[in-house]
Amino acid sequence: MIITAKKGKGNKIHISIDDEYRATVDSDFWYSQTIRNGDEITDDELTALLDAVGFRRAYNRALDIISRRDHCKKELVQKLSQKVEKHIAQDVADRVEELGLLNDESYATRLAQELVRRKGMSSFRIRQELISRGISREIADDVAGELDTDDKECIINLLNTKFVNRDLSDEKELRRTINALMRLGYQYSDIKNAINEQEWESDV
Repeated sequence: MIITAKKGKGNKIHISIDDEYRATVDSDFWYSQTIRNGDEITDDELTALLDAVGFRRAYNRALDIISRRDHCKKELVQKLSQKVEKHIAQDVADRVEELGLLNDESYATRLAQELVRRKGMSSFRIRQELISRGISREIADDVAGELDTDDKECIINLLNTKFVNRDLSDEKELRRTINALMRLGYQYSDIKNAINEQEWESDV
């Protein structure tokens, strides 16, 4: 097989094998390779070249993805796998992690704090959410366990903020509020105790 490299627009290089187009790369990548225009290459060399092309594309895409928002490693691999083969996506994620641009523990800690602040989730519910995002159970357990939250205090805070306009003397509104709090991960007994305490305080 004969490889041909033709200059395209800007710094683009179009690669063909036996006059059949196979890929477009940037000139920096092309000149970093040992293969040159007109060389005869083997199947193994072609596979290695195309894998390198895929890795470079996926790496650039990974940098773009994580520049927009934080991701955990598993989430990044899943997104990259939509465009490249799974083994390339995994290699790219490994490399990004090695460079310190990806850290599941830091990501999990930031996300957990955000879920407490923005949604008022319990530590139990946050653990579930972290695992569903691709965080390992070990990290999820550690991060959720380190949250400095008290369930009853959190429920009372939600009753006085997010649910403050609900009339809990109305059975339908009370049921809706309890169900909403349970979806946030709070136990029914804690919810009832917090509601009863709030009602007692408001009567005084």
